[in-house]
Parts: sequence; C-alpha cells; structure tokens
Amino acid sequence: MRFDNITLERALWMMEHYPVILIDVREPEKYQKSHLKGAVNIPYDKLSNTSFQKEATYIVYCDNGMQSMRAARDMAIEGCHVYNVIGGIKGNDKYVDM
Repeated sequence: MRFDNITLERALWMMEHYPVILIDVREPEKYQKSHLKGAVNIPYDKLSNTSFQKEATYIVYCDNGMQSMRAARDMAIEGCHVYNVIGGIKGNDKYVDM
C-alpha cells in the first residue's frame, strides 16, 4: 500500500467534502497548544497500538510533515487509505484552533 502527499489547503477541502478522519501525530502538549479543527490526537509513538478502520480515509499531519510522513507510511502498510499533509501545519496559523 502507498499514501499520497497533499497540501494543507487540499486537506481542508477534503474535510469539507468527504468523510475523513484527521489525525494530529504530534505530542499531546503541542496538540493542546494548537491543532486543526476536528483533529484527534494520536501521537506517532502510539499509532502502533491503535486499530484503524480499513474502510475509512485518514489525513495525518504534524509540524513539518516529516513525522506524519512516517505515520502515513506505517498506516498504509497496515492497509489504511491515508494522506500526509506535506509541510505540516507550522506557519499556517490561519487554519489552526488555538
């Protein structure tokens, strides 16, 4: 399985038009400080202990896109349909809930 990289703008568009699950893979402290509206926090180091619905579509993000890329790869290997927000959310405060 593979995953696709998408822009933050594309991720937000998908959230408005499709049933997707948005996952913030950063540490809880960063999530509590700011996150995208509707996101659930599953830190990267907890992903392997999480069961995912194979029929669902997921979008994962972090600060800069690197950790979420690893998460997307791992989830894709497990059979998930997943997208990675390339570049993360750092510097995109207009989209972030504080």
